[in-house]
Amino acid sequence: MENLNNQALDLASKALERTDNAIHKFLSQKSLPEPLDCKPGCHYCCYNLPVVTPPEALLMGYYVKHRFTDRGKKATLNRIDKILKRIKGLSVYEVAMMRHELPCIFLEDAMCMAYEVRPVVCRTCTSIDAEHCKMIFDSRNHRARLRCYQHIRDIFQTVHSHLIECCREMGCQSDALPLAEGIRDYFKHPSPIEAWLQGEKVFNIPPILV
Repeated sequence: MENLNNQALDLASKALERTDNAIHKFLSQKSLPEPLDCKPGCHYCCYNLPVVTPPEALLMGYYVKHRFTDRGKKATLNRIDKILKRIKGLSVYEVAMMRHELPCIFLEDAMCMAYEVRPVVCRTCTSIDAEHCKMIFDSRNHRARLRCYQHIRDIFQTVHSHLIECCREMGCQSDALPLAEGIRDYFKHPSPIEAWLQGEKVFNIPPILV
């Protein structure tokens, strides 16, 4: 991303950079028993409805608005509409049990269309066994756990919590939110970033517990 002279977008960008640096530092340890097995086209963890912070949603909305073609924007918003209609009225548990039917709104041809600004939760969703990820996905065993390093998951909790706390200190909407609803609301608002920075409610969804 280009240098962003905006407090909200800068907050999110620095959080993503902090996440990448922390993961790189951890993986640089020579004592790690196994390397990560994630690679382009390995998309099994992308069948999910990720939860993000407001600054991350704003950054991704900004990215879609300024980097996607008109056709790409329309396709993304259509995917959002389709998914939200699919899960309407379902409980969190019911949605979790059908995640194999719910590809991320940015997943296209097994690749992330917004990889550059993917949120912290996606950056820290890693595995040391891609074949095991495939097995879990194919079996639809949603209770199975990925083979991953707990420290990388801890990085998510640290950065995510820090972002939430920064939002509160700024007096801005701070509740975590599903990415699909976040992008939907970004494009429904005439000035989402400016409104959020002024303490207005931009994202019209109930708080999500992570």
